[in-house]
Amino acid sequence: MFRRKLLIAIVAIAAMKAPASAMEATPPTGELLASGRVVKIDIGASRITIEHKPIWRFYMEAGTRIFKVRDVTMLLGLTPGDRIRFIVERTDGGFVVTWIENSNG
Repeated sequence: MFRRKLLIAIVAIAAMKAPASAMEATPPTGELLASGRVVKIDIGASRITIEHKPIWRFYMEAGTRIFKVRDVTMLLGLTPGDRIRFIVERTDGGFVVTWIENSNG
């Protein structure tokens, strides 16, 4: 219980100190954006479950997958059901979401 409260406090402090959240920043130029819908968010494990359209860059068919996120603050403000655009990169440990934009608005 203490670890969970500590993690929530750290995330809250990091969000307050950040000049702009990763969701508000513009995507890196030249990056191909994937699109999908948030199914589940796990801040404690820095993971997001996304139901996504095909990601041709990695020969991924449409589906629902769990991705790690590079920065847990990207998950703040997202809720299941939100439509998103995102950038995913391949690493030695699998696939990691490096940028997210909420496209509900």
